[in-house]
Amino acid sequence: MVPPVSQDAQLIKDLYDLIFIIAAVIFVFVEGLLLYTAIRYRRRRADEMPAQVHDNRTLEILWTVIPAIIIAAIFFLAIDTMSKMTAAGTIGNPVAHVHAINDASARRRVEAAQPVDLVIEVTARQWVWQFKYPGEGNVLTNETLVVPAGKNIRLDMTSADVIHAWWVPFFGPMLYVNPGELSYVWFNVPEAKAGEYIGQCNVYCGVSHANMLAKVRVLPQAEYDKWFAEQAAANSGTVQPGDAQRGHDFFMSGPCVACHTIDGTVAQGKVAPRPLTHFATYPTIAQVEGFANNVDDVKKWLKDPQAQKPGTAMPNLSLTAQQIEDLAAYLETLH
Repeated sequence: MVPPVSQDAQLIKDLYDLIFIIAAVIFVFVEGLLLYTAIRYRRRRADEMPAQVHDNRTLEILWTVIPAIIIAAIFFLAIDTMSKMTAAGTIGNPVAHVHAINDASARRRVEAAQPVDLVIEVTARQWVWQFKYPGEGNVLTNETLVVPAGKNIRLDMTSADVIHAWWVPFFGPMLYVNPGELSYVWFNVPEAKAGEYIGQCNVYCGVSHANMLAKVRVLPQAEYDKWFAEQAAANSGTVQPGDAQRGHDFFMSGPCVACHTIDGTVAQGKVAPRPLTHFATYPTIAQVEGFANNVDDVKKWLKDPQAQKPGTAMPNLSLTAQQIEDLAAYLETLH
């Protein structure tokens, strides 16, 4: 178990520790009886026959009733823990999943479940998490979720393709994220525990499933406000000419490495049909006839791959204009 950071993680750890202790006591008791029986009633002579025991109603009742009581106790402890968890909404209104994105009634229940300070829309894609923030600036990040400490956060999650699962063990439970549905999780990280945490998509979602990490950076409020202002300003400001170094840095630290290969780098994805090591020498983009490999067409591709080649495995990552400029500049250096 990782050190718990949120209330939910602490509740899960407390329940786990209790069940572990119960299991350990039962293990020692049962194994002790086995050892005692093996030694006490071992055969001492070659012609010795053990006493034949046909039944013992008292023992049979005890070894049926006692395990049933233990299992029932664990069941009610689990229900009690689930009812206390922030991720369930509230005790009387557990709304971790809503099975229709446009279900207005269910949405109202979610919004009334408990007060929140920040709602972030999360889209799971093969193989990256995208986070869209409310307010001006159109702030959208890939892979890393940045949140303020000491605030009640709600994630509204859906999938753009297959079934994924949000799981950051430091924060508590795992939650499935399904296409055509909304899933919700609430969490609050105390300011004393601000820092960086990492999780993993916890259901197999394709060949690069192992690369689909969930990274969370928890900042003190002042640092978060500064970060958000910088992100919003970058989106609203004038787009600068593409910078190959910035493009390289984004490529190597973002979702691109999950699918693409560039020899001699950390990009070793096996999803894309051809490596990008010599991308600039290819006559076409994505092997689309007539879609020439030049800076303008590269930018069109990065803006919306599906519009250029319907059905392609590359999703629309909602890249900013500046990210597109920088990536295009970098890709054109790959000779």
